[in-house]
Amino acid sequence: MLRQPIIVILGHVDHGKTSILDKIRQTAVAAKESGGITQAIGTTEISSDIVKGMCTALISKFKFDITVPGILFIDTPGHEAFTTLRKRGGSIADLAVLVVDINEGLMPQTIESIDILKGTKTPFIIAVNKIDRISGWSGGECFLDNFAAQSDEVKGMFEQKFY
Repeated sequence: MLRQPIIVILGHVDHGKTSILDKIRQTAVAAKESGGITQAIGTTEISSDIVKGMCTALISKFKFDITVPGILFIDTPGHEAFTTLRKRGGSIADLAVLVVDINEGLMPQTIESIDILKGTKTPFIIAVNKIDRISGWSGGECFLDNFAAQSDEVKGMFEQKFY
């Protein structure tokens, strides 16, 4: 059996790293953090059953199967004072998720995170976050299901911020 992959969550302060994990874990860790800012590295183990349950629609839409026993997430602080913790998280990960607030774009710790990932040759994906804060955006949680339903004006704002 495969071992569970280690996925590190990186990005600038207040771009939603811990909030994304809170959604997955069904917790409220971000709300309990001092000033809403993560102060230390945190880990969370998510079983494959939970992953399958949360991703049922996507799994069936794209017709793939999950064969890993679970996922170990490492949540890193985004504040500039925690560079060392981001480096540690980036160096042990199998994969990284770089969280970017679509309304703020690439910020200093986003760029630093990219440099860390390039230096460790850690493959990464970009999670564009806070799309729901684009003026006029409406709909639920799944971007794939909601983008087509947006007005042309909102789609234009999204594309301007995204590209």
